[in-house]
Amino acid sequence: MRCICAFLVCLVVSGFAVAQDSRADLFGGYSYGSIDTNGLTKSRQSINGWETSISGNFNKWFAAEADVAGYYKNLSGVSVTDYSYGAGPRINFKPFFVHALIGGDHLTGSASGMSLSQDSLAGAFGGGVQWKVSGPLSVRASADYVFTRHNITGGPSVTQNNVRASVGIVYSFGRTEHAPASPRQSAPTAPSAGMKISSLGIMVTVGANPGAEITDEAPNSVAALAGIHVGDVINAVDGKPVRTPMELAAALVNRSAGDKVTIGFLIRGQWQTDKVLLLGN
Repeated sequence: MRCICAFLVCLVVSGFAVAQDSRADLFGGYSYGSIDTNGLTKSRQSINGWETSISGNFNKWFAAEADVAGYYKNLSGVSVTDYSYGAGPRINFKPFFVHALIGGDHLTGSASGMSLSQDSLAGAFGGGVQWKVSGPLSVRASADYVFTRHNITGGPSVTQNNVRASVGIVYSFGRTEHAPASPRQSAPTAPSAGMKISSLGIMVTVGANPGAEITDEAPNSVAALAGIHVGDVINAVDGKPVRTPMELAAALVNRSAGDKVTIGFLIRGQWQTDKVLLLGN
């Protein structure tokens, strides 16, 4: 067990080391569990608690994740606490993700001044969805199959087939480092104050990435309603590369209000995606 835990810790740490030019996600929220009691009660038991996790991204697809959860229940005068921990790989398909976590589980039962506890191998397999709300904040919902192996009353350990569902807030952080562009890569730059793109309701300027980095946007603008926000970098229009704010303006200058366009952009300068939207006035 110690060897497994040591390996998983090294996996997560290496994820953060490699992810210096990507980002990491810190999650915390409420968690509900449905627990298999192996016949100790007539039916499965509901249990409430919390879950927190942190993941370091190797790239936009693969991350290493560490997870800790705690649950609490009073069952016929017996106070039950259950703490689980695990780590493993996470695969991102923005906004969805799947993960496979292996670790341990610590179960305690207390009543009338007496207490019993037991540790076991545990694993969680599942995934969820993570939606960006504003800036570094996202909302996450997830569900997992969770197995443990306990028999706190004595005898051989038995596998419990549990499920859990969690919802909470994600804070994304990190930094992106880019090598300076060579003279051949340089392009005319916009004024430092920025350039206004009226049809999208945004101000853009030259940033660290090729494209037009959004520095400001009007409330309820076309870009804002499409989920494109300050810090994102527009780098394509209808599949054609956009390398500067001027090229973005030129790509849209002959378009009319109501025209449908596909905007390609880097989320916070890191994660490539695209949105189809209708231009404004």
